[in-house]
Amino acid sequence: MVNRIFLRVWLLWLLSFAPAWATQGGTPIRIGVFDNPPIVTATPGKPPEGIAIDMIRWIAKREGWKVSYVADSFNNLLSRLDKGDIDLIAVIAYSDERAKRFQFSKESLLSNWGMVFRRAGVHVESLPDLKGKRVALMRGGTHTQALIELSRQFDAPFTPVYVGNFPQVLAAIAEGRADAGAVNRVFAAVHAHQADVVATSIVFNPIFVHYAAPKHANPAFLQALDRDLAALKADPQSAYYDSLRRWLEVSSTERYPQWLPWAATAAAGLFVLVLAVAGFLRYQVRRQTGELQRRADRLQSEIRQREQAQQHLNQLAYFDGLTQLPNREGFRTALEQALSAMQGTNERLALLFIDIDRLKNINDGLGHGAGDLLLQQVALRLQSVLRAHDHLSRFGGDEFVVIVSEIDQTSDAELVATRLLSSLTMPIDIGSTQIYSSASVGIALYPDDATSMEVLLKHADTAMYQAKEQGGNRFLFYHAQQTARVVERLTLDTRLRQALERDELLLHYQPIVDMHSGHIVGVEALLRWDDPEQGLVLPGAFISAAEDTGLIIQLGEWVLEAGCAQLRAWQEQGRAGQMTLAVNVSTRQFEGGRLVKSVEQALARTGLAAEFLELEITENVMLIMNDEVRCCLDCLRGMGVRLSLDDFGTGYSSLSYLKQLPFHALKIDQSFVRGIPGQPGDTQIVTTILALAKGLEMQVIAEGIETREQYDFLRDRGCEFGQGYLMSRPQPADRLVDLLDRPTCPRSV
Repeated sequence: MVNRIFLRVWLLWLLSFAPAWATQGGTPIRIGVFDNPPIVTATPGKPPEGIAIDMIRWIAKREGWKVSYVADSFNNLLSRLDKGDIDLIAVIAYSDERAKRFQFSKESLLSNWGMVFRRAGVHVESLPDLKGKRVALMRGGTHTQALIELSRQFDAPFTPVYVGNFPQVLAAIAEGRADAGAVNRVFAAVHAHQADVVATSIVFNPIFVHYAAPKHANPAFLQALDRDLAALKADPQSAYYDSLRRWLEVSSTERYPQWLPWAATAAAGLFVLVLAVAGFLRYQVRRQTGELQRRADRLQSEIRQREQAQQHLNQLAYFDGLTQLPNREGFRTALEQALSAMQGTNERLALLFIDIDRLKNINDGLGHGAGDLLLQQVALRLQSVLRAHDHLSRFGGDEFVVIVSEIDQTSDAELVATRLLSSLTMPIDIGSTQIYSSASVGIALYPDDATSMEVLLKHADTAMYQAKEQGGNRFLFYHAQQTARVVERLTLDTRLRQALERDELLLHYQPIVDMHSGHIVGVEALLRWDDPEQGLVLPGAFISAAEDTGLIIQLGEWVLEAGCAQLRAWQEQGRAGQMTLAVNVSTRQFEGGRLVKSVEQALARTGLAAEFLELEITENVMLIMNDEVRCCLDCLRGMGVRLSLDDFGTGYSSLSYLKQLPFHALKIDQSFVRGIPGQPGDTQIVTTILALAKGLEMQVIAEGIETREQYDFLRDRGCEFGQGYLMSRPQPADRLVDLLDRPTCPRSV
């Protein structure tokens, strides 16, 4: 203990000279600081200190800066930074709005998030509990607005009590001026152990803390900070980690008066002296007492070690390492206990099975590290809206399960499911990237749907699967018919795989015509399944199942090669001319760069030139857009393959992507064509798409044309190409041959 105290005093003495080292000559730099311990402590009349200041002093010495500090409130420092009165602000949370005003360092100092504390005796365990309460908030803080927005989202308005900094937030709670308050995680780690202030389970708004400079300032300071801070963070033995340990570890010595360790040491020395003077007569007693004490200490140490080992084993066995939630075994134990306690009563329970939508797209696009961060934030959000007696666990992968006890009616479970989905509507920040997440939730009730744990869980999983099949971002209650549908889906998957092996698949072709001449300029290859039991099956009955299982990749490759072979055969017969082949592509075919390899292989095997192949890609490709997908599209266009954006207007197109990506054409979805010219809304949408395509120098293909009025409307407004039942239905290759040599415009139908 004495050695630790001496080391601490020596370190403080040594650091007191740091300002002198950092300010000797060199480039002057003015740094704004405000009181935000332990990141920055700005006490009037004293030099600032904290994690951010330690890093500034280390970097200033290395870069030869002459540092001066400007202490002020956070809001005033932001105004000074806008005006250029200071060169850097020592600590600021990143947000897109602030990034428009300031330059941020690329390297974050540390990550942080908001936490809510309550006054002892006040019930606040989840966001809805804040309704009507007085909540202390730091004026102008990043977490302040985030908590206000969350309270609106969950219909839990509270009365803000604004203060100047985080210490004043805790003071307002302890003094009874506020029922609860929000501070950041780093501050809480050091200062939130005081009496009358209790941590709640509410955590929110993960952020990253950076340095920032004026918007139009010389970026040299931030570049130097990024370079040196990155080097410090890469070395576990660097001053960066020394500073974190120094400021974030709260030792017991800091919770007691500074003189207490010295007094204890003096008392111990006096006691030893008294024992020494006691004389030879007590020597044997002392020795035996010491031996017994050593044995007792060893025994106590062994007991502690065994308890720690057992706790560690329990943590591994019953808790998830990523989210720290109970895992599958922890869930089973909790559910068994809940069901056992309910035996012989009229109580009800709901099981909510949650699956995060499109997590695979995030893993593929941003990497599994981003996916892990997303799961951690999702777990925090789900937990924040549950009641204290509800039980959340992570089953693994992207699956979570909630045990909702003490429900009187079905609407109680529905309310919890609604809160869970609402908690995911706000974007989640993963570094500087914002990700929108959603979930599919299946609900099974005890004892209504099942009385055993296994069956109840299976029914909740089945209901979740049906919610996901309907597009996700929703909840569904279990119904007995759903089990039959799952069995039917599994049977369909098996039969579809057998269809590939037994050559039961075939292609129909629908002409694409020039809207002015009526001549066929291309065909779209459409997959059909000649099922021996059901006859001709359209893709709507099996494509969704193929997407879920990944079989769509094999189906897509079969369609690609079979279509290319047919067009090449027509070319060799002298019937195709300059006609193109359009093939639909699933977003799953982009995985691992497989699409480029499939196209190269199909063209090589069939001998078809790349310029006669057109790939139709749905707008959902924007959801998985990353460098790999963009590179794939550029590579395909470089090969000479044409690219069109299918079902335009129904998905997730971003105009910024649209003007950057190498598409040749847009396809107007038939849902818009169906309403023209009679429906004003559809008419306006189609007219806008035609104008947009013209501005981007892209061709337009309208699908689903069924009437002469639709045809004339589109042609007269500049639509170049179209397809639909008015010109021709999809037909097998042998029946389409008769149409290849003659116009198919409406007057010839």
